[in-house]
Amino acid sequence: MIQVKKDYDNPPAGLNSKGCQNQLKKALIEKDQHIFSSHCYRDATYEVLKSDIYHRKCGYCESDTTAGAALQVDHYRPKKRIQEDQTHTGYYWLGYEWSNLILVCSTCNSKKSNQFPLESSGKRVRQAPLDNHGELDQNASRADSSALLGEKPLLLNPEIDNPELHLVFLPNGEIRSRTELGKKTKEICDLNRADLVIARKTIVDNFLAEIREELNDFKNQRIDKKTLQHSLKKIMTRIFKSLSPTQPYSRLGWFMFHKFEVFFVKPLESKQQQVLKKAFQLFKEGKL
Repeated sequence: MIQVKKDYDNPPAGLNSKGCQNQLKKALIEKDQHIFSSHCYRDATYEVLKSDIYHRKCGYCESDTTAGAALQVDHYRPKKRIQEDQTHTGYYWLGYEWSNLILVCSTCNSKKSNQFPLESSGKRVRQAPLDNHGELDQNASRADSSALLGEKPLLLNPEIDNPELHLVFLPNGEIRSRTELGKKTKEICDLNRADLVIARKTIVDNFLAEIREELNDFKNQRIDKKTLQHSLKKIMTRIFKSLSPTQPYSRLGWFMFHKFEVFFVKPLESKQQQVLKKAFQLFKEGKL
């Protein structure tokens, strides 16, 4: 999971269409009995979320569409009854709210379902905020409003939170939590499910195997120092490029690069560790 930027002041035109605005008015009247129009919250937003904001990746696990899990539009705050609080009717007034719509894979969406736990000190919003004219208060409905932030959700929001403060990626493909918010998010979306761990570990293992092969070729005098440095530079460049938000598991890429010794130096034998550490330092200095 990485933080993404969404302009809450400029929703897709479809959400502002007369038809979708009428659906919102119906939702305010019908509340939890409202049948939500997927055309408004999904069809009108999907392409913008996918291409412009989430880089064709799941907002929770960072899998792209090639991983076999279709991307879907999810309501960060569930539009129907909350799993942790059956007396809550769901955030029906946020069913068509731009700041409440997140792009996720079908697996994360299914895992999350209607879960939306809060910290014990959080105060859950139970009614739609209305203005003096009885219409929905748009500002109070935004995900970054004081009322909604005051709920203190135990689910990371990639549009609000800094996931790097809460989650740590490990060389074995697993994610470790730094905070209770990170721990709960990891549990809700099952971010250590087998297919994700394998996918992340494979990326690490493939880079490590390439590095080992080059170092072994150098050790056995199949290549010279200049060739080794050229090969390592190409590998390190690809590791650096994996940090790009457009790449799947780019947060893993951040850890691979910034924790390079943990991921790639530590597994090697002593002499090869020294060679690789020096090469990486030169790479960072632009001298490799």
